[in-house]
Amino acid sequence: MTNISLTDFMEFVTKTGPTKYTKVKQIKSRDKYHPALDFWKPLRDAIIEFHTEEKNRTHFDNLLQSLSDKNKVKSYPELVNRYKSFLGRKTIKWFTPPKGEWKHNDLRIKLNPELGLTINDKKFAIKLYFKSEQLSQMKVDLIILLLNEKLKKPKDVNFAVLDVKHKKFFSSTKLTESHLSLLEGEALSLMQVWMGF
Repeated sequence: MTNISLTDFMEFVTKTGPTKYTKVKQIKSRDKYHPALDFWKPLRDAIIEFHTEEKNRTHFDNLLQSLSDKNKVKSYPELVNRYKSFLGRKTIKWFTPPKGEWKHNDLRIKLNPELGLTINDKKFAIKLYFKSEQLSQMKVDLIILLLNEKLKKPKDVNFAVLDVKHKKFFSSTKLTESHLSLLEGEALSLMQVWMGF
């Protein structure tokens, strides 16, 4: 069984021609995941703690003061401010977001929205996106399609993607279950290239 992230799979799907081959090569040659090498993990963790540990609301301050990596020092403060701006004066409550995986033949993709937030009485399981490159509508549609398909319960949860840097909140897609066959074809294509290395 081959495991890749949802982000990597979506990048593969939205590439064309030889760049698909290059993406698979990049994924396969990458070192095994380790939390210490995950550039965005401290920020993700701080956002989750901000919502789950109501008694201590200093997580962002503590995070920013503890940074030593110059790239994090450069990018984290803006993202923290944009996340706070997204929250604004909304009424927010935490719930544990659903998690799961999408499998097709020998490919397995983890589906793990980081946040479960009730925003103004509506529940959203939210996938966070931090990169500078703006999310395309195609990627958002495909992400939400997979989340809707594989994480259907509980029924009152809406799936969403938050592009933190650009303060864009996506919570719907025009794609339907019938479009899953496209992703299944992409999964087969990815594995064909994968087995060639």
